[in-house]
Amino acid sequence: MSAKRSITALGATLGIAASTFFAAPAAQAADGSLEHVYVVSSSVGSDGAFRVKFQSYEGWSVGNGLAVRVREKGTGAVVARVGGFDSGVCGDEDCSYSNYTSAPATLDKMAAYDLEVVRNEGQSNEEVAAETGVLNYAINPKIEGFASSVPSLSYDSRSGQSSGRVVAEDPKTRQVRPLAGAEVKVQAYSGEAAQLTTDGAGRFAGPFAFRGDEREAHLLASLVGSESVWSKLPLPIRKQATKLNVSSPGATVTARFGTKIPVRGTLTRTADDGTQKPLDEGLAVTKDGCVVAYREDCGNGVGGFRVTGDAKMTVGFSSAWFEPSSSSFAVHATHMSAFEGLVGHVDQYRNITYTGKLIVKDGTVPAGATARVHFDFSGDNGKTWTYVGSTTTTYNTPFTLKSPYSSAKPGLWRLRHGTANVGPTTSQTFQFIRRPTQLTADDVTPEGVTRGTTITAKGLLTHRYSTTWKPFAGQTVRIYFKPATPGSAWKQLGTAKTLANGTFSRKFTADQDGTWQMRYDDAPATHYASKGREDYVDVR
Repeated sequence: MSAKRSITALGATLGIAASTFFAAPAAQAADGSLEHVYVVSSSVGSDGAFRVKFQSYEGWSVGNGLAVRVREKGTGAVVARVGGFDSGVCGDEDCSYSNYTSAPATLDKMAAYDLEVVRNEGQSNEEVAAETGVLNYAINPKIEGFASSVPSLSYDSRSGQSSGRVVAEDPKTRQVRPLAGAEVKVQAYSGEAAQLTTDGAGRFAGPFAFRGDEREAHLLASLVGSESVWSKLPLPIRKQATKLNVSSPGATVTARFGTKIPVRGTLTRTADDGTQKPLDEGLAVTKDGCVVAYREDCGNGVGGFRVTGDAKMTVGFSSAWFEPSSSSFAVHATHMSAFEGLVGHVDQYRNITYTGKLIVKDGTVPAGATARVHFDFSGDNGKTWTYVGSTTTTYNTPFTLKSPYSSAKPGLWRLRHGTANVGPTTSQTFQFIRRPTQLTADDVTPEGVTRGTTITAKGLLTHRYSTTWKPFAGQTVRIYFKPATPGSAWKQLGTAKTLANGTFSRKFTADQDGTWQMRYDDAPATHYASKGREDYVDVR
């Protein structure tokens, strides 16, 4: 039988080996252009049969006259054509692309082949897809003996030669043999990859080089067209000693908040030949013992820092290729703010006020300069804070600030300040605890009465212990009345004392229509005040 032939369907057990994935263009109508074929891959079953698969976007269909040409590497000769594609299967939940799979087929020779999708082959309207794939016609390919010509690396010796061998089972004889003509990608960590081709003995070889700024060093060899076949080779790094000399700033820096301070000096390395050479490595400036994993972590940048408060700053760098060096100095920030003599208070009506002073430490501001002070609240014991408002005060002047947020909810409160010219500060936290009270069963009876009738104002005063409400005895309840006459104001008509069971009552003579209300205003410092309902009494 000729090697150039049509392939008939065979049964096969599948194993996927995908080519490089390319981003797909927009969806096409049925029988869409082959330019929208964007992944061509192959799979070889344990019985030696292979299938070709390609992907397209939603709305594309196979149509008629579609096939895949199998070309011999090197000569480009077409050794087979594969067809019999199915109608497609959705590749994801949204069916944004579909997978199309050919009928199974076999070849005469174990080798690496190129795949190209073609429609209407040999006709005037023949079209060939730009996307190609690779078929490694073999079973269980493996990369063996992956090695480096150098056992280790240093900054002065970052290159070498990689080599290895690709073997696989022949689909016809099941013998393990070299896989010739296969493409192997060898990559030095995250650097550029070298594309190598195996010779007749299945061997590949090629140079590699590292940049010298990688976080680790390893080579990775993968079989193109069968990316699940790979081998990783770690290479140890011989770190070179370094020396850091910081010429400025000195051991202590005193500067205004917000000032940008440059860091200058020299960094050298001890080369493999023992000489000292300059090292052009960005230095990270970190604060208060922060450990740098990468240059940009936890610092104020490279080459300098901004003063944000008193701190211990460290200049240094981190690299897998060098021994670390560092130098530290102290920073004292001037023009920082602070709350002085701050006291927080909540009254019986849940109004929160703060008294104290916002001062500027180690610095001056113009006389009468004002500042914004922010109010924060936390309902989760300080894990997160919510801004609830702000107000204005004058630096270095005693203040009384009223919070726009009452203590209706349990939690923590604080004050906060900060500007571009004066360093930030956050006050201590306050927890305002008073026991809630409530007036219930409050009533004025009877309600429909004639003038001169005796009426009784009564109710129950309780206070909360944990989740339980208990009678609150010995407390004064004020009784208020507002006449029904338009424009009338509330006036206190009398008081009543709560009994042991928390109840109270007081008799009055009905004189005119109006609204009554009981109020507990005389709460001690341990309790909140409360009000009863408004009760209208009609006097005839």
